[in-house]
Amino acid sequence: MELMSNNVRREGKLLIESIDRLLPSDLRGFIVTQHVLGDGDETTLLLTPRIVSVLYRGVQKKIIMFKDKEYYQRVFKSLIANFKQLVLHIASEMKLLDIDLALISILNEDSVSAISIIYNQSFVNSYTEYVKQNVNSIAIILTNRNTNSGDALSNSINFLNSNVKKYYKMLAKHLQFNSLHIIVLSLDTENVLKIKLRDDYGKDSSLTIPINNPSWEFDNLPDRIKEDLYTLVIEPINTNAQYAPRGIIIIGPPGVGKSVTAEAIASELRKKIVRINPGVYRSMWYGMTEKMLLSLFSSLKRKKDVVILVDDADFLVNRFNAIHEAFIAEMNMWLNILQDRERPLIIMTTNTPDIMDPALMRPGRLDVTVFMGYPDRKMREKIVSNLCKKYRVKLANEILINDLILRTKWFNAAELDSLVRIVASKGRGVITEDSLEWALRKFHINYGERKIIQESIESYASKMPNVVISYIPKEHEI
Repeated sequence: MELMSNNVRREGKLLIESIDRLLPSDLRGFIVTQHVLGDGDETTLLLTPRIVSVLYRGVQKKIIMFKDKEYYQRVFKSLIANFKQLVLHIASEMKLLDIDLALISILNEDSVSAISIIYNQSFVNSYTEYVKQNVNSIAIILTNRNTNSGDALSNSINFLNSNVKKYYKMLAKHLQFNSLHIIVLSLDTENVLKIKLRDDYGKDSSLTIPINNPSWEFDNLPDRIKEDLYTLVIEPINTNAQYAPRGIIIIGPPGVGKSVTAEAIASELRKKIVRINPGVYRSMWYGMTEKMLLSLFSSLKRKKDVVILVDDADFLVNRFNAIHEAFIAEMNMWLNILQDRERPLIIMTTNTPDIMDPALMRPGRLDVTVFMGYPDRKMREKIVSNLCKKYRVKLANEILINDLILRTKWFNAAELDSLVRIVASKGRGVITEDSLEWALRKFHINYGERKIIQESIESYASKMPNVVISYIPKEHEI
């Protein structure tokens, strides 16, 4: 057997690398691959926490979907090339998870590309003497094919037994696992919209736009607007009524939950979200922006299960103020799109409605306007309670949440999110009086300025020609 280095040996086409020196002192292990392993890169590092989370949550099968083919291929190649990085991350969690033995492998089209065994040295005195009963052993298999779990495990064990059994000897008898975790890396072809384009020179190109599931529920919204939204938007659309609105614009200052409201509406409609922004379709070539927009919405018209979200639609400026004729042409294209009754529901959000073209917001294009102001006390309590559940943050005592709500006057939802995370960091997962006091000193909220913003939103709402749904709490409610 050829000696490659102090810790790497060659067995035919395979490389067997001992990683004992890289592991915590109580662990031993090796990796088997067909090529020299890299020490790691950012692509593998970004995916590793999602893989490790499977162990903590006890998930038996997880499918990680990728919407971009090139990125998907790059991630899978990176995992194989930097398999050592993944193995070492899993090994670092074994003590916390009370794992004695772990088999980790990557299957490419059911063929083993890389495999590793990590075990606690107290598990055996030597490779031949079994000393511990009730061993907690797990298998973690990553694959690019949605295969049968038993087959995936058999392929991995057969590979070990056929090629490197002598390197773990009697340990092989004990490869009976308490838990098996299959992680399928898959290219999502259903939740991706692909649009082929051809420019004036005959050159082919394409757009790839992800279609996402909403992250927020209807219950996340303020109670005082849910009934109006259900009556004016949800019920008519769900019953395919001819009078159902085809467009909504959500107006409010930054951080108050405009995007949350849009996703919550989509969730209640049981539809997915397609996000559109200028970076998706704008082109430097004359006339291509309009062609891409037309192709994009021609494809979207065929999809009945989506809501189109145009977040921060401030780029659709008033044509009178447009600085280039290209913006005027783009704006005219949007007006034609919004006029089309066959299109999916379009929801736009904006912080600055004053600069947008008023023709966009007339009834028939964007039929319903939702105004979102800074949250009142009741809504802040709802937001903080949800955040504590989301981040698994505990309260030192139940009175603290009332104190937090009273001391966050004029905070928006995004700032409450930041506050909870900072308090939790200071209190190590617990909201205490000291950590709350410390965190609040990091925020500088101008009450007078926000009061003026809230009043200006209320004034704008009173002049809106559309159907208006309004959540603008009064100062005494804040």
